[in-house]
Amino acid sequence: MLADITLTITRCDKVSDNLLERYAVLLSDDERQRNQRYRFATDRRRDLIARALLRTQLGELLQLAPESLVFERGEHGKPALVLDKHSVPSDHSAVKSAKHLQFNLSHSDDWVVLAIADNRVGVDIESTARKNDVMAIADRYFFGSEIEELTSFHAAEQRQRFFDYWTLKEAYMKARGEGISLGLSKFGFSVANKPDITIEMDDCLNDSPSDWQFFCVTPHPDYRLAVALNASSKPSIDCYACIPFESIVSLGDVLSLEKDKKLF
Repeated sequence: MLADITLTITRCDKVSDNLLERYAVLLSDDERQRNQRYRFATDRRRDLIARALLRTQLGELLQLAPESLVFERGEHGKPALVLDKHSVPSDHSAVKSAKHLQFNLSHSDDWVVLAIADNRVGVDIESTARKNDVMAIADRYFFGSEIEELTSFHAAEQRQRFFDYWTLKEAYMKARGEGISLGLSKFGFSVANKPDITIEMDDCLNDSPSDWQFFCVTPHPDYRLAVALNASSKPSIDCYACIPFESIVSLGDVLSLEKDKKLF
């Protein structure tokens, strides 16, 4: 039985350069143009790997050639899969599968993470080593009791715990497909009883906390990873480490990422 969410992780530093040419031929003209807009070679490399991960994983799931997949961006920039009627017969199994297919990508440093589900899904990974003034960010963008809960943690914990809230906020906004326009200060999380995570939200969002499920884990001491799924019951999550065209290894469920940091 397939999990409700498939989470696939690629560490870019584990991808050999001889695979990059194979990845490059998968990209559309638009993706190539976007890739070339990145100023630094490291960013272009990571973007190329991310696109290859997305295309190969969706292609395998739908039994379509990864280079044949077509994407379009919504009003707020979130990509969606479009099946080309000229290349995919209407009776192809992919047509039915793709109708409910949702996906989301996130990256930080050399980490690339892809979430695939049948409902709206968002994923975010962040480096906790960055030097931002996190408490100033919290003062500006946190909602409701988030600030109170954050400051209730021991002072030495507060910087790390900030990223629980931040990644969850990003994952929820991405799942909704509205990004930053949703408003960071219009909803907030309680993580004091992790792994049980709850959300509260302003009425203006026209949403219900009971319609969402959340996970937040630490797959590496310097990174935080959060997932949001539009579902009323706790989903199952299968996790994999993948190098497109080379290997894919099961990592177990999402909580295993936190228990087995040695995997990365």
